[in-house]
Amino acid sequence: MKPRIKAAVRAASTVAFVAAGLVVLTAWPATAAPAELTAAVCPEAPPGVQAFADQVTAWVKWGVLALIGIAAVVSLGSVLVGRMFSHPHASRYGAMGIAVVVMVAITYTVILVILGSITGSGCT
Repeated sequence: MKPRIKAAVRAASTVAFVAAGLVVLTAWPATAAPAELTAAVCPEAPPGVQAFADQVTAWVKWGVLALIGIAAVVSLGSVLVGRMFSHPHASRYGAMGIAVVVMVAITYTVILVILGSITGSGCT
């Protein structure tokens, strides 16, 4: 099979699968309200463990935040040094480092939201 025909078949099948998925999602009955999806029982730490768990979580959060800050400063410094001394590799690595720091910061925020939704807050 020619490469163009393969690409056309692959594109057509992708469009068909996406269209079928949209049809299924729009036709699916929305019977459960968001209030019904919350857990009836909230997670609770064993007795005597909550203070330790909070302390470890705080240390990990602080450590990750410090590492993100350090990586951002090092990446910006690499870009600056690369520009000052005409070293394109340092500038390129610094720019990639900045992109990675931004992605890690976004992932860090998303993970915190996920953990917060798992453990809950204000459960009764």
